[in-house]
Amino acid sequence: TYQKNEIAGSSENKTSAGDFQWVQADTSLQWKFFRNTLKLLQKRNNKILVLIGPFNEHMLSGENMENYHKLKTEIENWFKLNNISYFSPTLLPAELYNDASHPTSQGYEILAKELLESKTLN
Repeated sequence: TYQKNEIAGSSENKTSAGDFQWVQADTSLQWKFFRNTLKLLQKRNNKILVLIGPFNEHMLSGENMENYHKLKTEIENWFKLNNISYFSPTLLPAELYNDASHPTSQGYEILAKELLESKTLN
């Protein structure tokens, strides 16, 4: 557990709804070249583990939340289809994020423990 007074930074804007402009996976050059890189690494028999996130979903609302989950699901499905190990951590409490994508040190500690306890690394 954590105490609110132990958390670094202000809690302002950590739960404010943001309007994030999500790029669709099928039109993203970054996603295309990331997939190509993963396929090349697989071809060379490298062990791969992709970390998805973390992302402060507390900052999303309505259609923006739906678009995020659709994109994340599409990406996870591609990893499954291509036999690529990935880890998608659980959502931390809003207080454990400094902004949209950076947890506090305590948040990182929780995520690290979650990853170590997951079956992903086995």
